[in-house]
Amino acid sequence: MIKTDILIIGAGPVGLFTIFEAGLMKLHCHVIDALPQPGGQLSEIYPKKPIYDIPGFPDVLAGDLIDNLMKQAAPFNPGFTLGERAETIEKQEDGSFVVTGSRGTKHQAPVVIIAGGLGSFEPRKPKIDNLK
Repeated sequence: MIKTDILIIGAGPVGLFTIFEAGLMKLHCHVIDALPQPGGQLSEIYPKKPIYDIPGFPDVLAGDLIDNLMKQAAPFNPGFTLGERAETIEKQEDGSFVVTGSRGTKHQAPVVIIAGGLGSFEPRKPKIDNLK
């Protein structure tokens, strides 16, 4: 079982920045994400696309933003469980939570932050009969 101060579900920009903010308060974070690398949509779909809604940056490439967030989080030594979707959250008698991933990995923390954005990626099929 992986034990940490804060478990973050979602390794996109919000999840990665949470590592930094928690680290300033001397709290250790562990992140679980369904994708095989940190960065969420920005890394998976459009790392070379400029984005325009990040405070302090008139524009920044999505991949560069993720690289910078990872550098900002690095001094706080976060843990990562990547390529595994969070499946269940169970509250324990002591008030902590156990999150179990799709591969059976268990994570325990007194605080769980869900920074899932649009959630994990799943195929979106059109409503057409007999479509596999």
